[in-house]
Amino acid sequence: MGRNDLCACGSGKRVKHCHGALASSAPSTLHLEALAVHRRGALRQAEALYRRAIERDPADLDSVHMLGVVQFERMRYPEALELLWDACERSGWRDDVFRHNLGLVLAKILTPQANARQEALVRAYMALERERMAAPVVHALVSVILTVRDQARLVERAIDSVAAQTYRDVELIVVDDGSLDETPALIARRLPELGVPATRVRTPHRSAALAANDGAVRAQGRYLAFLAGDEWFAPRRIERMVAQIARAMPLWGFSRVAHPAGAPSVTGEIATRPGESFGSEPASFMFMIPNVIDSDSNLFIERALFNALGGFRDVAGHGADLRERAAIEVEPVIVHERLYFRDARTDAAADRAAQAAADAQLSRALTSDVRPANPFSPLHPDNRDVLLRAALRAGRGDRIPAPLLRSVAADCLARTATAMPRPRERARAAGAKTAVVVLGPYRSGTSALARVLNLCGAFLPQRVVAARLGINPKGFWETEAVNDVNARLMQYLGADWNRVGFALPGDGPLLEEFLLNGRDVLETEYGDAPLILIKDPRICVLAPLWHRVLVDNGYRPVYVVCVRNPLEVARSLGNDMPTKPGLALWSDYMQPVEAFVAAPGVHAVHVRYADLLDDWRSVVHRIARGLDVPLAIESQASEVDAFLESSLRNHSVTDAEFDEQAANAQRGDVGALYRRMLARCTG
Repeated sequence: MGRNDLCACGSGKRVKHCHGALASSAPSTLHLEALAVHRRGALRQAEALYRRAIERDPADLDSVHMLGVVQFERMRYPEALELLWDACERSGWRDDVFRHNLGLVLAKILTPQANARQEALVRAYMALERERMAAPVVHALVSVILTVRDQARLVERAIDSVAAQTYRDVELIVVDDGSLDETPALIARRLPELGVPATRVRTPHRSAALAANDGAVRAQGRYLAFLAGDEWFAPRRIERMVAQIARAMPLWGFSRVAHPAGAPSVTGEIATRPGESFGSEPASFMFMIPNVIDSDSNLFIERALFNALGGFRDVAGHGADLRERAAIEVEPVIVHERLYFRDARTDAAADRAAQAAADAQLSRALTSDVRPANPFSPLHPDNRDVLLRAALRAGRGDRIPAPLLRSVAADCLARTATAMPRPRERARAAGAKTAVVVLGPYRSGTSALARVLNLCGAFLPQRVVAARLGINPKGFWETEAVNDVNARLMQYLGADWNRVGFALPGDGPLLEEFLLNGRDVLETEYGDAPLILIKDPRICVLAPLWHRVLVDNGYRPVYVVCVRNPLEVARSLGNDMPTKPGLALWSDYMQPVEAFVAAPGVHAVHVRYADLLDDWRSVVHRIARGLDVPLAIESQASEVDAFLESSLRNHSVTDAEFDEQAANAQRGDVGALYRRMLARCTG
C-alpha cells in the first residue's frame, strides 16, 4: 500500500496524512507489509507483523503507533492507549497523527463519565425547552439592523428581504459604514417606499461591529435582528425567530443558513447524521464547529441582553465573539430552519481563520476556570468530559494543546485497568439464552421499541449510546460496542449508514475479525444474562453475520422488525437528506431484512411503530407469544407509559399520503415493500 493510497481506517484521508504517517524516512519492509494487510482488514495478521517489526527495531515508532491503531480497531482500548501513549511520549508529542489517534482512543475511554453527564444535560435541556415553549410568545417590535459598506450591487436585495417579512411589527435601521460608491443614494431612494419604518444612519468608516452597535443604540425594538448588506432574510425569518425566541425570559439565538447561489456550506451545517460528534449536545456546544453560524450577522437577541453584554467588540469575527460571551450567560436557541441567506463563497483563508478560531475557543473552554451562569455552556467545568469526548471523537486530538492532551491521557492511563471492560470467559449457564434483535432503519422507531423491550425484561449493558439532542433525546438503547463492531466492518467494506449497497463477506479476514469481535462483545457486555437485547439499524444489512455470531455463542436469536411508514422515516431524516433519497434508504435497509427473515430457521415478528405508541401492551404480548420470550408487562407498565409520550412521533403520515409521495418519486418498489411489511404486521 502506497502512502498516497486511501487509509484503511475509512477516514477518507491518504495513508501519509492518517494512520500511516511515517516519522522515519525509510519504513521497514515489515512495516509496509503490515500496512498492506491492515488495509485489507486482516487485523490479527497486521498485529503480528507490527509486533515483529518492533521486535526487530524497538525505535520503530511508526509500528508502535500502528499497533495501537490495530488494538483500537479491535476494541482493546487499554492496550491501544498504552501503545499510543508510548508513541507520543517518545516523539515528544509533536506528531499530529499520533495525537489524533490517541484522541480517538481517549474518546472511547472517556465515554462512561461523558455519557452520564450528557444524559443529565439532555434531561435538563429538554426540561428547559418545555418551559420555554410553554411560555407565551411576546409579540414585540423587532429592530432589524442592516450594516452596509460599498454594496450598491447587493444591498437592495437585503432591504427588499426586510420589506417582505411576514412579521410586520419591525423597523429597519440601515447603518452605512462610510460607503464610497452608490450605496448611499440607493438607500435614500429605497427606504421611503418600503412600507415599514426605516431609519438611515451614515457614519465614517470604522468597522462592521461598530456600525452594528451604532444601529443598536438607535433601535426601539425589544429584539434586535442583524443583517449584513450582502446577505438577506427568508420571508418568514422574523416570524419564526419571534415564535421560537421571543419570551418573557431573556433569550437569543440563530437559525440555519442557506446558500441559494451554490451548494450548502458543509461547515455551516447544524444538523448531524447518526453518530456524528458535535450537534447532539446543547446548542452552545455548536460554537466549537468552525463556521457553524456561517455569518457574523446571523443573530436574533433581546436588546436588553445585547446591551448587558456590551454589544459587539471591535474584533475579527465579532459575531462569534459576542455569541461566545452570550452563551456564558444564557443558552442560545437554534431555529432549525434555513432562514438566513448568503451567497456561497470559497475562501480558503477565511476557512483557516475560522478553524483557528474554533480551535482557540476549544482550548479556552477546556482550560477555563470560569463557572458560567449557563449550566449548558461548554465552559462549565461539569461539562468538561462531554466537551472533551465530543472534540476527540470528532478527530480533533491534534488540535488540543499537547500538555492538556498529555494530562488527559495520563489520567486515563491511571484508571483504565478498572474503567474499561475486557473480554472474559463466560460461565455457561444451564438452559438456552435468547437474544432479541430489533431490526429497522434509522428513524423508524427502533429506539422506542428497544427501550420498551428493555423495560419489560430484555437486558442491556450499562455502556449504551447516550441520548442526543435533536436526534434522540430519549435515548438510542444501543450497545456502544455493538455499534463499534458494525461501524468498523462497514468502513472496511466502503459503506456507511447512508450507503449500504455492499456484499457481505463470506469468508476471509474481515469475517473472521467480525466473528471474534462479536464474541468479545457478548462476553464483555452481556455476560450470562438469559435474555439480551441487541439493536443497531446497521444490523438490517448485517443480520446474517450477527445471526451466526449469536448461534455460535449459545444464543437463540429472535428478531423484531419495526415497521414505520417510509415517508415518516424520510421526513424524519430530513435534516440529513431530501425525501426521495430518504425513501430509497428505507428500502435499502428493509429489502435485506425481508430476505433475511424469509431464510430457514429465522424467527421474526413484525410490528408497526404506530401500534407501539397506541397500544404497547398488545404489541409486547404479540412479541412475547410469537417469539416465545418471557417479557414482564404489567410490572413495568408505569415506566413504559411515562417513556412512550407523544413527542416520540415527530412526523405523522397517512398511508394515502405515502402512496402519493412514492408515486411522485417513482418508487413503486418502496410502496410494494411497505405493503408486504404491513401484511406481516397483521399476519
